[in-house]
Amino acid sequence: MATTHDGTSLDQFKADVPPSNMPGRFAILKFHVDMAEVAALLAATIDGSAGDILQLWDIPAGTHILSVLVNVTTAEGAAATITIGDGDAAAGWLASMSINALAQKMTLISDANMLTGGKTYNTTDTLDITFGVAADIDLAVFDVYVACIMYAVE
Repeated sequence: MATTHDGTSLDQFKADVPPSNMPGRFAILKFHVDMAEVAALLAATIDGSAGDILQLWDIPAGTHILSVLVNVTTAEGAAATITIGDGDAAAGWLASMSINALAQKMTLISDANMLTGGKTYNTTDTLDITFGVAADIDLAVFDVYVACIMYAVE
């Protein structure tokens, strides 16, 4: 059974969001995901074989995400995958990719949210990483970049 881990309060996931007095702010947010740190700080085992979820970012209402890119800098060391989505679609931003090899993958036109030119969040949601295959994901290091327009953040 999958466990959802709320990582939105972890320091490594604090996005440098443009100030709210700049309407229509474009940003590329970077979230550094070091799975050894995540497991230690959450005092939890991230179990890909159970489909565990890591909530990465509280997406503010009034945000339009254009695309997501993942850059794996340290391989997991065992077969492991991630998908990136939100509360509506687990793989809405990025279909399954291996984190057991150094690689980059960006949202493709075939990913659910790109079929409509991105996604506008009129209410808050979370950007979620769903893990697959490996039972104990604790070695991978990767960065998640989110290209977005924040048009009505209060």
